[in-house]
Amino acid sequence: MSSNRVQEPKPMKLYTRIVLFFVLAFSILLVISFVMVFYFSQQIVLNENRSNLIKFNSYIINVIKENEEALLSLPTSSRLDFISEKIYPNIKDNTLISYKISDNYGDVYLSSEGVDELLNQDNFSEYNIDIFKVHIDNPADQTEDNVDVDSFRYNKNEYYYLGSSYLVSDDYTIYIQVVKNLNDSFVYMTALFSIQIAISIVCLAIIIFIGIYGTKRSLKPLIEIAETAKNITENNLNTRIKETGNDDELDQLIKSLNQMIGQLESAFDAQKQFVSDASHELRIPLTVIQGYSDILSSWGKENPQLLEESVDSINEEIQNMKKLVEELLLITRLENNYFTQKFEPADLGELVTKVYNECEMIDATHSFELTRVDHCLVKCNESLILQALRALADNSMKYTPAQGKICFSCTETANRCILSVTDTGIGIPESELENVRRRFFRVDGDRSRETGGTGLGLSIIESIVKLHRGELVIESTLGQGTNMKIILIR
Repeated sequence: MSSNRVQEPKPMKLYTRIVLFFVLAFSILLVISFVMVFYFSQQIVLNENRSNLIKFNSYIINVIKENEEALLSLPTSSRLDFISEKIYPNIKDNTLISYKISDNYGDVYLSSEGVDELLNQDNFSEYNIDIFKVHIDNPADQTEDNVDVDSFRYNKNEYYYLGSSYLVSDDYTIYIQVVKNLNDSFVYMTALFSIQIAISIVCLAIIIFIGIYGTKRSLKPLIEIAETAKNITENNLNTRIKETGNDDELDQLIKSLNQMIGQLESAFDAQKQFVSDASHELRIPLTVIQGYSDILSSWGKENPQLLEESVDSINEEIQNMKKLVEELLLITRLENNYFTQKFEPADLGELVTKVYNECEMIDATHSFELTRVDHCLVKCNESLILQALRALADNSMKYTPAQGKICFSCTETANRCILSVTDTGIGIPESELENVRRRFFRVDGDRSRETGGTGLGLSIIESIVKLHRGELVIESTLGQGTNMKIILIR
């Protein structure tokens, strides 16, 4: 039975995500800026129209106020014409403002044709407009803040409207209706909108170009890092990523990667050397076993003495191989933190005393001395520390001539505990002090097996010390002796 497996979409590349984020972020900012500019421009234009309408209405009232005596001396039928003549010079060039003035005697004056139709009460009732909202007794009391302008739509055009009444005398009132066509303002806003759209398109194109070009340029070092890293294998770990020279975060990343590659190179080299050395160490006993096996096959069956000698030699080499394999396994466990869960407080002074007593019991050819024993409590793996001390003592006994002296001590300081094994042995050449820590290394250079060691002793000791976040210090003078210290933090 088969089922159609839905293929999950591939995630976008980092380059694509950065470009999209950059373009989207700036596009949003562009749209917000566009809306804000358009909105505030519209408010400014509409407020200017409102202000002009109120000012014109105030102008008419001021004309009436200034000519009040002359106006009242005229017959009522001539009064509105008189006022319109005074107003005309200020409005003759403004075709967008129209007005209608009337009085309580029924006389009417229209500034232009169609004004009466425009100011029809039916148009106002649709928009709930109060025809004469403002009643003025004293023109000085009128300000823009306390005047509310209405708006309405007629024949697809928008208009601002203001209606007011002015009491000239007790028996004479003039009604003023002023209307402002907003067509020019909407033409301006339409043009502004079109210009902003064009600018936005151009800006968007520039943003996309900068996003693509800038991201490519910014990610170029990362792309080079990825390509270089892709081509690095165990066979060319000497390859390094070229630094940008800017000393920025990217340069720090490259330095960290190069450092990591260097550590990998060292680890691979150490692994290759380890495999080579281990193979060499195992080949020697295997060769010996193979030799004695061939001897046994040819002559050993008829020669009891040769048979016994061959079997003993084969057993000895098997024990050497067993010891080597166990030590290799121990190193592997130490490097993989196999023993970290077994840390408990232990008195290192007691461990030093124990190793000292063991040495005095098993070795009568050397002189042993316990110079100082401080009871120092350290959280550790007691068996591993004991194994390290025994290994140091074993080294000293191997490389110290008969009747030589070996000293043990445990010294407590403010925050450290120092375990020391000092001998008067043959010493180590200064040039070899660092090499003795390497696996399978022997100072004599011919890889002699006379001492019975595998060359892993100090390597194991250092691994144990590192597991405890400590330090192994080796001080030696050729021909005079060696002092080895294990320094542990309390």
